[in-house]
Amino acid sequence: MRSSRLKLVLAAAAVWSCWVAPVWAQSAGDDSANYRLTFRGTWTRSVTPGGVPGRAHFSPLIGAVHNDQVSFWQPGSRASRQMERVAELGIQRDLRALMERSSDVIAVLEREPPRGGTASTTIEFEVTRQYPLVTLATMIAPSPDWFVGVSARSLLDDSGQWVDDLEVDLFPYDAGTEEGTEFSLDNPATVPQGTITSIRGSGKFTDRPMARLTVERLEQEEPGEPDPNEPEPRFTGDVAAEPVGDSGVIVFWRGRWADAERGLLHVEARSQTAGWAQVTTASAGDGRVRIDGLRSETPYTFRLRAQGRQGLEYSEEASATTGGYSGPCRAGDSFLCLRRRFEVQVHWVDPDVAGRFGSGGAIPVTISDDAGLFWFFEPANLELVVKVLDGRVLNGHYWVFYGALSDVEYWVTVRDTVGGLNRTYHNPPKQVSGKRDLEAF
Repeated sequence: MRSSRLKLVLAAAAVWSCWVAPVWAQSAGDDSANYRLTFRGTWTRSVTPGGVPGRAHFSPLIGAVHNDQVSFWQPGSRASRQMERVAELGIQRDLRALMERSSDVIAVLEREPPRGGTASTTIEFEVTRQYPLVTLATMIAPSPDWFVGVSARSLLDDSGQWVDDLEVDLFPYDAGTEEGTEFSLDNPATVPQGTITSIRGSGKFTDRPMARLTVERLEQEEPGEPDPNEPEPRFTGDVAAEPVGDSGVIVFWRGRWADAERGLLHVEARSQTAGWAQVTTASAGDGRVRIDGLRSETPYTFRLRAQGRQGLEYSEEASATTGGYSGPCRAGDSFLCLRRRFEVQVHWVDPDVAGRFGSGGAIPVTISDDAGLFWFFEPANLELVVKVLDGRVLNGHYWVFYGALSDVEYWVTVRDTVGGLNRTYHNPPKQVSGKRDLEAF
């Protein structure tokens, strides 16, 4: 839409319009700082008076913590191929790969907000004095090539101190790669390619922000007794994950991963809709980290990453499903209720078809209250059997078994409607395996 683009690039001071100065002193030894970033959509009719599309949403957030030797996008410059994919289609994997390969990046930030123009999500991360800059972008969807974000924002103020609180209004940009004036996809390419340009107050947009970022510095927690409200970790190895609240998970670790000499650990997660991506960092000696802002009732798999003597090391994986519902067994096509107490749900991903995923279809077995079946692609094609047995007479626990007839990736979530706990079992893509858990509940 070159003919209707606003040519003026707004000054950085206007984009980052609201700054709260630091309120407590910092020492020269503050070489790093931890932050919580909250993205909150403000896309209503006051922003686009012509109407908000029925499918209005923001694509998964993609960004990085980096130094000043690299730039991933900036107003007045041409969008890279990777940034073009984000702006036109909301596909972040190419930009993620570029960021992960860069030696000027210490963390990749990625999170998918819920659907809708006013959805919100949070990311926690760490910055250092050598890597104090944050870049972030998300597509305004659907659209030709419009997006919002921030580019190379430093979290150090002019005096070299870490900022405590920051609030930033986000206004739309045109990536300069595709024509179009409506909220639609499938538009012709801009030839020759233009530059990234602010379209605040032009075309479909008023002078009001599309979204808002708040950045809050987190206080360094002193070692001490665990929070009594935290769930107890159930370790089967050195890493465990337990849900907390409706949209949080605490990842715990012990053994060699808790060795304080390891320094900083990078916590990565994958889900049904996103591959491995860093979600936060923590000191190895902490032994735990809480991750908030996740989607409710969603299974996640976590792992730790650290720099070892032989290069990058990864921990074993641990899975957990976020809360959001605590009532009795639900009825419906996606739920089994075993022993009138244990609700079972399965989420799957087809590793051979990008973007193909869903919930397993449940098939109760009339001859048994202990077991049931699931299908993924069509009812006649069974993929999974799940069974819950009462083993309390032998070891004081209920037992969970599942057997696979499929090599797709899936998560089995079993929720104890009486005890309030849930267990999540993850099958990686291209593996055919069954498992048993003799101490499930």
